[in-house]
Amino acid sequence: MKNLYQLLYGVAALLLLTVILGGSLTKPVFNNYSVRTLETAGVKRASMDSIDSRIDDMLFNVKKVQLQIEKIKNIFSSDEIDESKYQRTKSEVFVKNIYNPMNELLIVFYRIGFFFVSIILFLSAVIFQLIYRSRDLRRRVEKLETLLPKNI
Repeated sequence: MKNLYQLLYGVAALLLLTVILGGSLTKPVFNNYSVRTLETAGVKRASMDSIDSRIDDMLFNVKKVQLQIEKIKNIFSSDEIDESKYQRTKSEVFVKNIYNPMNELLIVFYRIGFFFVSIILFLSAVIFQLIYRSRDLRRRVEKLETLLPKNI
């Protein structure tokens, strides 16, 4: 029983340390859990990237049309058109605004869940330690009672 409560204390401390360092050191662990949860729920990163690339294609086509309009406007002018404004850009609308916040939210939920599990394990270890100590005390008292003479 002593080994059990010591093991529970160790696991609770390890989980609590993991939760506390979950924003920096152990973030890949929680990120892996949340990505797998999102994949299981049907929210796939590849699908979000595909949607984002389609949106980028549409925006690029609009920019090409705007560039042509600018060229037509400046046909009789000697002004140079800044074509860098009309380059293809990667906006990642869905990944930045939907996927990443959901991922971060799941990481927070996992950290909260692991925190409560560590508290439950810690309290279980305290209960097992109290049970062990009370049994040990009872055993020692019984041993002392047998050693004392019965006439006293």
